[in-house]
Amino acid sequence: MKSESLPMPSSSALASADTRRALAELDATGPRFSQRLQAHFRVVRAIYLRDVQTRVAGTRFGFLLSLFQPLAHIALLLTIYYILGRAAPIGTDTTMFIATGALPFVLWLYGFRQVKTAPQTNKRLTDFPGVTLVDVLIARSIVELLSSAGVTIFTLSALALIGFDVVIFDSPKFVYALFQAYLLGVCMGIFFAIISRMFFIFLIIGSLMVPLFWVTSGTIFIPSMLPESIAYWIWFLPMSQIVDATRTAYYGHYLSDFYNGYYIAGLMLSFVTIGVIVMYVCRTKLSE
Repeated sequence: MKSESLPMPSSSALASADTRRALAELDATGPRFSQRLQAHFRVVRAIYLRDVQTRVAGTRFGFLLSLFQPLAHIALLLTIYYILGRAAPIGTDTTMFIATGALPFVLWLYGFRQVKTAPQTNKRLTDFPGVTLVDVLIARSIVELLSSAGVTIFTLSALALIGFDVVIFDSPKFVYALFQAYLLGVCMGIFFAIISRMFFIFLIIGSLMVPLFWVTSGTIFIPSMLPESIAYWIWFLPMSQIVDATRTAYYGHYLSDFYNGYYIAGLMLSFVTIGVIVMYVCRTKLSE
């Protein structure tokens, strides 16, 4: 007789089982700090696995579409450039000029949009005792970090394979500027994810910031080359500085003092600090 094979549990079932085990550890009487930390780590891991599965398997080509989005963004901006008859203000390759502006913007957009909407898309999970908003935000931030790395590698590799000259002058600084774009998106996403739970108007404000950042990020222009009265106000919008830093790292001959790392770091720290304070002060209402 043939023995019937037992059905293998799905990854979502395994993630749910892991979550239940982690919550059981949290509910244990008198757990040590290391045990609680390990249990929270397992909760974050379970949510992370669920987010990855939703992102990749939710729609068959959803993940591939997310990889192609920066290339579509670059193609759209190139079309606008050619229609207007404009050339790149620095360098000889208009495509790479657009790419060095579009890539950091897309990384910021992914981090900001996905972290901002994390509480809504994982609302059922936060109903479980032991699963907190912090767990959800950390898990989503990790997913977006891996996604951002994949998008960066795919975009630069695709441009090189198509035939464009992808030569980065200062690779560590280039990677750091892209990481800052991702980190700024995550920090702003955390702020708006928490504040919008209290005041719905902030969800609308957060959505309106996307076109504002797109227009002022410097994707199709050099902020330092604008009239001083305009460049002064654009300087306060952090993506314009990060895009400028990306280009100074890519082009060896482009020098600019438009970027201020202390301002960017202070802004990111402020977003996270305010969000955490609001979450602590209003924790009762946020748990409803």
